[in-house]
Amino acid sequence: YYPKRLSAEVLFDAINTVTKSEANWANLPAGTRAVQLPDNSYNSTSYFLQVFGRPDSASACSCERSQDASLAQSLHLLNSKDIQAKLTADKGRAALLAADDKRNDEAKVNELYLWAFSRAAESSEATTAKEHIEKKVTKAADADAKKKATREAYEDIVWALVSSKEFLFNH
Repeated sequence: YYPKRLSAEVLFDAINTVTKSEANWANLPAGTRAVQLPDNSYNSTSYFLQVFGRPDSASACSCERSQDASLAQSLHLLNSKDIQAKLTADKGRAALLAADDKRNDEAKVNELYLWAFSRAAESSEATTAKEHIEKKVTKAADADAKKKATREAYEDIVWALVSSKEFLFNH
């Protein structure tokens, strides 16, 4: 089976799930997912859906949907204000995990892997993530800086997961 990139709507909803954020669609109830959009008029309000190839349904041909990867898609995942807002949201998954003092970093990293990939982190992945968190935290001077550094480390990890091939492609 050849890996295939997730469709625009599915990928948009998956990123929202992993980052624990919701899209706000005009004239639709809160919590409406991209796969539930009633028509293609919402393509014009979401750059993400445009870039990742949600078709305008100008024809009945399934060939209208583009599954090709592009530079615009990579750049959007790397430096989009929308993606950054999802990653840095105060009620987002990264912020909640950083604020959780009851569990250790390994358990929280495993939770992230379960949300993103539906599997636990391999030992090398967990070690890399923990080292990244420790590296950020040790550079911080005081308690407030350490909290901020921890949150930024979790934001980095979430960002890395949603930008990975394993997340973007169906295999």
